[in-house]
Amino acid sequence: MKRDPVRAALQALAEALRQPHEDAALALVRASLAHRSNHVVARAARGAREADLTGLAPDLVTAFPRFLGDPVRRDPGCVAKTEIARALASFTYPAPDVYLPGAAHVQREPAYGPPIDTAPELRATCATALVLTDHPAALATCVGLLVDPEPAARAGGLRGLAASGRPDVAHAIRLFALRGDDDPGVLAEAFAGILLLSTDDPVAFVAGRLAGDDRDVARAAAVALGEARRRDANAALRERLPDEPRPDVRHAILLALATSRDDESFDFLLSVIAQGAPADAKAAADALGLYRHDESLQQRVQAALDARRPTRHRARRS
Repeated sequence: MKRDPVRAALQALAEALRQPHEDAALALVRASLAHRSNHVVARAARGAREADLTGLAPDLVTAFPRFLGDPVRRDPGCVAKTEIARALASFTYPAPDVYLPGAAHVQREPAYGPPIDTAPELRATCATALVLTDHPAALATCVGLLVDPEPAARAGGLRGLAASGRPDVAHAIRLFALRGDDDPGVLAEAFAGILLLSTDDPVAFVAGRLAGDDRDVARAAAVALGEARRRDANAALRERLPDEPRPDVRHAILLALATSRDDESFDFLLSVIAQGAPADAKAAADALGLYRHDESLQQRVQAALDARRPTRHRARRS
């Protein structure tokens, strides 16, 4: 059987990346970035990022433009370009010759039905990288992505704006949130940006959406409040739960409280497990299952579950 050169190159890379800082491994990763296969280049770029091989940044920049021409044939799935951009962004390496064309690149590929754009993650990554490297076109590029047809690109534009750290940018994100979006994940990014940047009582703004009529918006608000790691955001979640009639939104609130990593919210969830309605108790226990390796917390969860059981069941366990 004829040897597959791409498979062989990928296997060699996998071996080399076990000791990525060895001279021979570094040389192989560098050489792989010049490979004709987009999958080999993508794997080499990912390996460079994961091993923090910052010295390969110039090689990554050199590799990128090869996949811009005739991209559907040379880089189907946009995998090489996206991994190159991710690696350079992780290094915070100034590479406008990658980020500017990458943030504007659309790659429509044949599919069952209409063609599919495979480049939204590339646009999102490059827009954020422009912010991280203080490029003068960064904010304008991110704002442009807010009207991108692809949710992943819109979310990337919002992440890029949030990465700027500028409180004045929060007004643009708030306008986006007020206009709304069809994708709950994109809205969650908008709420997260507001909570991170705004100085105008952002928790009240996001918590107001938590209580709104749109279930998707409410769930997105819950996710953002939980991820904000703010005591006032966690308090807003706990205060909303007793008045929330929708089971799916209640579940989102309980999960958000778990992801907040807040001791007061953990105590609240344990009380829900011990004394709350059955559906809430199950959702709270499942949410705290995220920390299954925290033996002390899991013992507390088990104690709360035991507290729900009739006395005779607890006696059998003893």
